[in-house]
Amino acid sequence: MMKRNISMVLTGLTLALLATSCKKDKVPSIDDYPLNYEIPKIAVTNDIPVGAYVYDPASALIGDEVKWTRITEKYDVSTGKIGPYVQPELGRYEVKPTPVGAEKLKQIVEWAKMAKIDFLITPAVKENANALFPGNLNGNDSLIVNMFAEHNFSIPSIGMGDMKYAISVDIQNFCAGLLNTALLEAAAPTVINVNGQNITITREQRLYNFLKRISMYFSDQTYYHYQGRPVLVFIGPDKLYTENSKKVYDNIRQVIKEQTGKDVYIVARQSQWTPSARFEYFFNQGKVDAVTMDNMCNVGGGATGWDRTYLLSRLINENYKLNKDYLSKNFGIDFVPSVSPAYTGYINASGDYSSPTVRKKESDFRERCNVAKMNLGNNRMVFVESMNNWQWDSQIEPTKVDYGDGYGTKYLDIVREEFKVK
Repeated sequence: MMKRNISMVLTGLTLALLATSCKKDKVPSIDDYPLNYEIPKIAVTNDIPVGAYVYDPASALIGDEVKWTRITEKYDVSTGKIGPYVQPELGRYEVKPTPVGAEKLKQIVEWAKMAKIDFLITPAVKENANALFPGNLNGNDSLIVNMFAEHNFSIPSIGMGDMKYAISVDIQNFCAGLLNTALLEAAAPTVINVNGQNITITREQRLYNFLKRISMYFSDQTYYHYQGRPVLVFIGPDKLYTENSKKVYDNIRQVIKEQTGKDVYIVARQSQWTPSARFEYFFNQGKVDAVTMDNMCNVGGGATGWDRTYLLSRLINENYKLNKDYLSKNFGIDFVPSVSPAYTGYINASGDYSSPTVRKKESDFRERCNVAKMNLGNNRMVFVESMNNWQWDSQIEPTKVDYGDGYGTKYLDIVREEFKVK
């Protein structure tokens, strides 16, 4: 009887173990998680063209003591101080069309050459709405572009040499007041007084004249051309509300062709973490040549933003794959991946911790560079955000190595090592 009971107990234990084993086999594993993969290191066999945004950092470095403090103060999470804790190698400076501004920009150009960046993207230029062509480019913006173009003979050269530049256009600024209920074609005309005579010009014609004026720079030896086509970057093109975006973009191309004899290569920069499908009636149907993204390290606020930080490189990769495929299959539009070393909203917003800070880390930046290489378009090109956007800590510009978390020229070196043949 005892043997029979022991046998029954052993049989029960065996069945229980088998049942437990079966249950364990059905438990989800981290190995099954679709985002649980390594970003491979992509070897570069041919140099990849790289452009980098240049900004005027005066607001963060000179104009606001609070911002300067948040950039330079000691990093201390316990007291809510989460700035980069660095000092720019160039100190507190601004990019202005002055001898001092030229001196600072000259050093930025030399650093870009060190990183083997192919072209610098100018601060976004704006229209002068109160003047007719060719005086319809914002005066200060035109002077800054003249520095890149080496047209400013009253101030020292910034030493462009073999370095090229491309203009970015503040389309969002031009489109102030336009909405889906207030389209470009129906916008109120502008009356401009010229020598006592009132001249009326439509908002649509202002747009064409604005871009016609910008295209006059395309003949510069220092202007960047991709496969013979001058590159133009549109900032905020999702604000260009039109009845027919294809017609508008066709007209833009036509006026530039008539002015320069060249076919322009238009790159539209859309907001980060936004599906390109959202802009079907804007630059997609307008058939820009390529789409790029704003700083993807700006992950947004709330739970979504915090979630993105845990697998950031993988999520950027998935986002790029999705948008690149959508643009290509539906509109024949190419894709230009962007890379950034960091992002923080802390410098600009007191006590705002809803948007996570993505701090600089060499391995993370290299990983994001490899994500960019995995998502190159048919026309290979990468944009770096940024050379010197200190307002958001997205700069690769060198910092003082003997101060705080200074990193010297590290991020210049990474750009060169990741996108150029060694």
